[in-house]
Amino acid sequence: MSDIPVQRYGVGQPLRRKEDRRFLTGRGRFVDDVSMPDMAHLAILRSPHAHARIGSIDTESAAQLAGVLAVLSGADWVADGLGGIPTRTAAKNSDDSPVPTPERHGLVADRARFVGDAVAMVIAESPAVARDALELIEVDYEPLAAVVSAGEALAPGAPLVWDDVPGNLCVHFEVGDAGAVDAAIAAAAHVVSMDLDNQRVTAAPIETRGAIARFDAESDRYELIVASQNVHANRNQLAEQVLHIPTEKLRSLALDVGGGFGAKNPLYPEHALVLWAARRVGRPVKWINDRSEGFLGDAHGRDQQSHVTLALSADGDFLALRVDSVGSVGPYLLSVGPFTCTAGSARTQGGPYRIPALHFRARAAFTNTAPTDPYRGAGRPEATYHIERVIDLAATELGMDRVALRRRNLLSVEELPYTTGAGARIDCGDFETVLDRTLALADWDGFEARAREARTRGLRRGIGICNYLECSGGGPKEHASLSFSPDGRVTLAVGSHSTGMGHETVFPQIVAARLGLPIESIDFVQADTDATPIGGGHGGSRGLEMGGSAVVRVSDRVLEKARTLAAHLLEAASVDVELDAGRFRVAGTDHAVDMQEVIRASFDPARRPEGIDSLDDGQDYERSGITYPNGCHVAEVEVDPETGRAALVGYSIVDDFGTIVNPLTCAGQVMGGSAQGIGQALLEKIVYEQGSGQLLSGSLMDYALPRADDVPDFRIEFFEGAPSAENPLGVKGAGEAGCCGALPAVVGAVMHALEEYGVRHVDMPLTPEKLWRAIAAAGRR
Repeated sequence: MSDIPVQRYGVGQPLRRKEDRRFLTGRGRFVDDVSMPDMAHLAILRSPHAHARIGSIDTESAAQLAGVLAVLSGADWVADGLGGIPTRTAAKNSDDSPVPTPERHGLVADRARFVGDAVAMVIAESPAVARDALELIEVDYEPLAAVVSAGEALAPGAPLVWDDVPGNLCVHFEVGDAGAVDAAIAAAAHVVSMDLDNQRVTAAPIETRGAIARFDAESDRYELIVASQNVHANRNQLAEQVLHIPTEKLRSLALDVGGGFGAKNPLYPEHALVLWAARRVGRPVKWINDRSEGFLGDAHGRDQQSHVTLALSADGDFLALRVDSVGSVGPYLLSVGPFTCTAGSARTQGGPYRIPALHFRARAAFTNTAPTDPYRGAGRPEATYHIERVIDLAATELGMDRVALRRRNLLSVEELPYTTGAGARIDCGDFETVLDRTLALADWDGFEARAREARTRGLRRGIGICNYLECSGGGPKEHASLSFSPDGRVTLAVGSHSTGMGHETVFPQIVAARLGLPIESIDFVQADTDATPIGGGHGGSRGLEMGGSAVVRVSDRVLEKARTLAAHLLEAASVDVELDAGRFRVAGTDHAVDMQEVIRASFDPARRPEGIDSLDDGQDYERSGITYPNGCHVAEVEVDPETGRAALVGYSIVDDFGTIVNPLTCAGQVMGGSAQGIGQALLEKIVYEQGSGQLLSGSLMDYALPRADDVPDFRIEFFEGAPSAENPLGVKGAGEAGCCGALPAVVGAVMHALEEYGVRHVDMPLTPEKLWRAIAAAGRR
């Protein structure tokens, strides 16, 4: 690898990520890389039953094993006065009543409610001893009936996950105008309906979850090193609601984090368990999840089943959209609980289309499965899938061209800002231009020739399209600070958090551009509650929109102080001094001083003007509104009708993310999100056995992740003609957009390839077996 090029003024430049050198040469530092003197290790006994009453727990033999320091159960948790693991959900029912939030202890005391529920834990001198001790714990389980799907859980007479939650209903949510939709459907020339399953998936990040805790008795202070996306919010909950201590008594920080995708956002029981363990044994304690535990206990995603109805005029104008969904939340509410299948899915219903009447209804159910929480996209991929798949079906049933039907109903530039039937205010964009650019990039008009060539090889070629509408989310407030050293180095600290997205490069690019500094002089700190007073972490594609905006704000404050100091050095008025190419210059002269000299001068009281003590500064940023990233995906596939295997052979994307700060890292985000969507479309599914609730896809032998040869070369372009006015950078979130576009584009392409067989829809994942059976069934018909 060549050296990272020296770059001074960074916004818009495709800088290679400077953190990649560290990662690719094995110098990344993750939780499991940390070792402390006298460190103990924690292992967790997990329930083998999806639902069971716990009669007794015998820990005596485990406690006597050499090297075991402590064996603890749910009874010990209660006896030590620890609080329940809290949720941050703000979900309410459609009648504004609160949702049930069942209490979850770090270790269950009376009933296990999913396979993987934490029942007991061992603290030992080594991981091996801790695991051996787990085998010696005897638990008396009384198995109970379990429910593993939302539809099953909401059925009359279904076994209850919680005795005090009637019908297993967590939340009933509605948005839109049901009466207007009913009237439009009744009067419509065409009505198209379909059932869609957005299957349950898991993040499977390359770095599993883990945590290390230590307690300093002298200062009465805890430290938690954790593989997390959200150290500030989780620290606050742990301190205030679990440990019952002031927040300043707990420092939480994350080192390098190897992927998150939403699964590392929640506060998990294990975070509390290592802190509790460290205090109990008076030593640092480490817990590292293994891959099997990850499948059992990590937050899962999606798992939403929907009935979608689209009403159209005789000419193909969209008149109304109705979506009725159910989703599973598992037995406990994690970070935002039922948000994804309710408000998270509601925000972008209808996509970038003109739909006069819209109604979305969702119910979330408690089930005896791992809890669900936001997974890359958190409702927006589900919403995109609803509208794009039903448009494809409508085009087929009405005999209309898929592109023409979409183009006819896309919102025009003149109609923006536009408030949708779900209440979203789409502020800016140019959807038709993005569509046209994507069609050209994909050579849509040349598809028929490629399809004829594929047929000579016995394959069926298909092409699919998706116009997606995204929206940003996550915490509405962020902090950034800049501190300077006499040698001219700068430390940038932010409360937002990268789990692989390139913040270590992109945020310093912004500072370099605003202050005229060489990017190699800027050090980067993130994910540390001691470094920034607040932090929104990572989620909702908020990183650049929120963290980047905070960096702009603090950079501009520093710039004004530096300008005042430079004017003092130059014996000029501040209004006459301008920053140009890293040098403060008196306008109209060659009298100048560079930024590095200004930094050095800030440490010399004799050279500073009155009122300037330091260039150091910190700034909070609070957003005024969310942004609406959007774009178009075109996927091209070849299907072998003899085997059912679908192979992606082309993929073109044009995204509107507003201003692009670093096109190289942005393209990487698009590729990653799209690959994750491709994985869900073709390969991935979490499967629980009906009745027993046993996880049948609990390893990478049973859960298929996309590999390099499953993903085609991407053709990616950006449209920057509609920057957002909602933040000072003009950016729109990019991290989750790929997942939004990929699902319907890939599924639509496969269905197009199979249209000669009369196959109109197959639920994801589109495995070879599913497609082969669909083709075979068509042949029998």
